[in-house]
Amino acid sequence: MRLADRFRLSWGQTRRGGVRSLLCAGTVAVGVLAMSVIGAVGQYARGEMTEAVRSVGLRGMTCFLVEQQTGDALTPAFAEAVEQGVPGVDAAMPVKYLAGRYQTGHKSGNAVLFGVDERMRETLDVTLLDGRLFTAGESTQPVRRAVISERLARSVFGRVAVCGQSIRLTVDGAENRYEIVGVIRDQAGLLTGLAGSGVPEIIYLPYGLLAQRSDTADQVLLAYSGDTKQLEQRLNQIAAGLLGLRGSVGVQNLSGYLDEIDQMATGAVRIFLLVAAVSLVVALVAVTCGMLSAAHEMREEIGIYRAVGGRRRDIFWIFLIQSGLICLIGAAAGLAAAWGGVGLARLVTGRALFVPAGLSLVCLGLSVLCGALAGIAPALRAANLDPVQTMHR
Repeated sequence: MRLADRFRLSWGQTRRGGVRSLLCAGTVAVGVLAMSVIGAVGQYARGEMTEAVRSVGLRGMTCFLVEQQTGDALTPAFAEAVEQGVPGVDAAMPVKYLAGRYQTGHKSGNAVLFGVDERMRETLDVTLLDGRLFTAGESTQPVRRAVISERLARSVFGRVAVCGQSIRLTVDGAENRYEIVGVIRDQAGLLTGLAGSGVPEIIYLPYGLLAQRSDTADQVLLAYSGDTKQLEQRLNQIAAGLLGLRGSVGVQNLSGYLDEIDQMATGAVRIFLLVAAVSLVVALVAVTCGMLSAAHEMREEIGIYRAVGGRRRDIFWIFLIQSGLICLIGAAAGLAAAWGGVGLARLVTGRALFVPAGLSLVCLGLSVLCGALAGIAPALRAANLDPVQTMHR
């Protein structure tokens, strides 16, 4: 029997199955719909999480003293020696942290003050929206200038273009006016989304302002993407030789943490997809039962076909193809429903929701595979029926 004839007979049996074929295809459609919707939502959530995490502005590496109780401290001279003496380090910036407050008009709140220098762009991955960042001259002097976030600018002034405006900051117990010289894209998007207004604003000040009473840094941020262990060894050599530090210098790979978070988000989406794939297993059982029922109802037709010379393998392939067609139809219906539902959600919510093309192909492939697996037992049963017994009432 030709392959085209097998498909024609399989399609005819699928149509004659009526409600049974629809119910079997429906179970497959539900499974594919669940996988597609979860995939679309998971892809969107993963993208949002990755963007939020990267909006914190961390990249490269940071080094710090493991045992600060020794009395030793990192200095700008150490950062300069690292930048000049360690291959692969494009920039090294000393950082000073201090808690403070901001106030302007009737609005005020807590703030985390970052003392940074002119290498802020290279080490913190900032996006400048208005104005400029600190110059080398400003970074080493106690000048009262500030770079604020987009969120703070909109909250206080109602706009982003606020360079030249002033903001009152309480730094180390003293309240003064600071000129705003730049506005950058929010660096705490993830924390703000999790904790809302409870997250302090991040305000950047010249390093020389926060470190004017001491020449020490809390940490040194590095624009570096090489091996962490090799970098740590080299940093400890420089620290021991240049500063005579008794404590060891530790290194954290900030970019590596972001990559790990991205991998965790991807893994979570895959787990949810596996859970949704259980519905396809249920569909496999339903299709198997439906095909066994079809084989039982067609005993006489199978017996007649065998009596006139029909081969067992033709019967086997007819039932196997029929099972695959049912699953393929169900998968197509499920994908159509998923695309329509996700498209409607995209229009209503304005979110970038899409069913991944790769996931659609995987769903089709899994559905056909489920159809093949579900049709093997019924196909073997139908092919091995005795023609005499099948026509005997």
